Amino acid sequence: MDGCGARRVMVGKTVIYMVEVINKVQAISLNYGTITRDSPVRLLVECRFQPGSVLTVSYLVKTPTLGAEVHTQGMFGVQLRIAKDAQYSSYYPQYHQPLQMLLGKPLYLEMRLLNAPDPSLVLLVHFCVAYPRSGTSVWVLLYNGCPNPLDPAPQQAVLSGPLPPSPYGQTRRFTISTFQFLPDGEFKDPDEEIYFMCSTEICSPRDGPCIEGCFGQ
Repeated sequence: MDGCGARRVMVGKTVIYMVEVINKVQAISLNYGTITRDSPVRLLVECRFQPGSVLTVSYLVKTPTLGAEVHTQGMFGVQLRIAKDAQYSSYYPQYHQPLQMLLGKPLYLEMRLLNAPDPSLVLLVHFCVAYPRSGTSVWVLLYNGCPNPLDPAPQQAVLSGPLPPSPYGQTRRFTISTFQFLPDGEFKDPDEEIYFMCSTEICSPRDGPCIEGCFGQ
């Protein structure tokens, strides 16, 4: 479980392994460029267990139980973006990244549900992690919708809600204090980029309770 880009996280007494599976696309190269007509597929596989326990690994493909139909046009998804200020009045565009910031400064992150066909849908945050470009380390920011309880500075992840007219249950905001990874406890690559990744779920209250964690408090 330490190869193929697997990331290992220890939360309490639980060990979590995360592997992102990406499909291969068929490239077509001609004189003036390379294209593909294959659609990209990204799948996050997560495995949890207690150290010292004996497990058998298997998988079962289940047919999901779908709720009531919602007829609408277009597509909806989840977007993670970085705000320029604590009021979330403007955001950094994608082409402006990577950002260069001083250590120990606040960084304002937001996740939102795009083009939701139903205003009653709720965006749940299972966890958010940060990892360097090398992929050799990972740092838990949020777990089960709450700040990492094992972080020695719990105030580094401050949760906040949006102001109207933004649907509260479809936008999640939190603030962290910027940091840098130290491979082997030393500043080896001060310019190494840090990436953020969150695992979310779109929940419909009609199908059961939507446990929002600390965002629902």
